[in-house]
Amino acid sequence: MIGNVTTNPSLNSCLRRMQVGEKRFARRLESHLEDDYLCWYEIPVGKRQRYSGFIILHPRRGLLMLEVKDWKLEIIRKIDRVSATLITPAGLKTVSNPLEQVRQVSYQVVKRLERTRN
Repeated sequence: MIGNVTTNPSLNSCLRRMQVGEKRFARRLESHLEDDYLCWYEIPVGKRQRYSGFIILHPRRGLLMLEVKDWKLEIIRKIDRVSATLITPAGLKTVSNPLEQVRQVSYQVVKRLERTRN
């Protein structure tokens, strides 16, 4: 539960896995969202088990998927549509672009919703 917002899994069970920015964002959800929202944190979606940091659902307003990153501008070496190259203590690391990551999850969610509608 985030405030009166229902989360799955519960916020307390997620806090130890969350990065600093994700915790900060979860606390904002807790203090700012109304109680008729449903939120999921890091749940696998679809056959490919894609993850989005936060999936937020409101019965009248719709679905929002967010990927929260703690990146500072100075650690981003390069970013394009598909990937981001970050400067880390262990050297350069290439990861998925957060927008692409959420886009892939959204495809899986839409497919799943289309199947359950029929």
